[in-house]
Amino acid sequence: MLDQMTHLFRLKAIAEAGSLRKAAAVLNVTQPALSRTIAQLEARFGQPLLERSSQGVTLTQYGARVLASVQRLARHWEIAEEELKTSDASLRGRLLLRAGPLWRAVVLPKLIGRLQERFPELVIDLQNLQGDGNMVDLLEGRCDILFGGTQIIGPADRRLQAMQFTSVNDVVVAREDHPVFARARYGRKIEPEWLLDYPWLVYSGDPNYADATMHAPLERVGFSPDVKIRCESLISAIGLLQNSECLCILPDAALTETRNPRIVPVPVSMSRRQVHSGAIFRQEMAGWPPLEELMSLCKERFSQ
Repeated sequence: MLDQMTHLFRLKAIAEAGSLRKAAAVLNVTQPALSRTIAQLEARFGQPLLERSSQGVTLTQYGARVLASVQRLARHWEIAEEELKTSDASLRGRLLLRAGPLWRAVVLPKLIGRLQERFPELVIDLQNLQGDGNMVDLLEGRCDILFGGTQIIGPADRRLQAMQFTSVNDVVVAREDHPVFARARYGRKIEPEWLLDYPWLVYSGDPNYADATMHAPLERVGFSPDVKIRCESLISAIGLLQNSECLCILPDAALTETRNPRIVPVPVSMSRRQVHSGAIFRQEMAGWPPLEELMSLCKERFSQ
């Protein structure tokens, strides 16, 4: 098995170098040895892994599938090796997180601090979600956990595990002392048409909220909002709402930490989208102490 893993990691080096000669120099082995490695792998899998040309070598379609598995195995081996070398408290290594804006700005900062108390030697890398490639990067070991929507789509679902912690609802929001609330005295309800009397902020960090802000008022009252500010940072959007008369559509969970003034929902039915939110990770990582601790902290956070 170890010989087979060596061959697979050599394939990874060849793919990254783009030629057998360059990979041989990186690995400090002979080029004929790498040729034998590829021949053994192709014999075992029964399909060609590389296409050769005057410019070097490239992976075949099947070779790319094999490499994706190798990358995932390499990450799992890195995690297992660090776990075997150390105790829980002194566990080293990296935890690679990618998260949507709500998780990055509101949820994870406090939880990561508590995780570091338990694993002070662990390096935590928190990144933004990156377009459409997040699921592939998760499957191939370039990240360990995705935080955001928990819908898993595709044939690789069996290799992933999702944990839902909450449901996020889209709501129209404003600062707590916004003039629109003063107009609803003496038991009067806020009329949807009133919202068009104020400027709007579009939170553009998530395309869903940008679309909702533009289309929900149009569908509800027949007019588009007067957009005065566009902002792609959730934290900045909240700060702008606190210091202006703008209205906005945001996830309700983003409002829990706002203070002085608070950002609160405007009691008007405007956007009805609900998203299940949580974490997605590879099943082979279940049982790794840092991941288990972080999932436990998430459960505690949303059970309060």
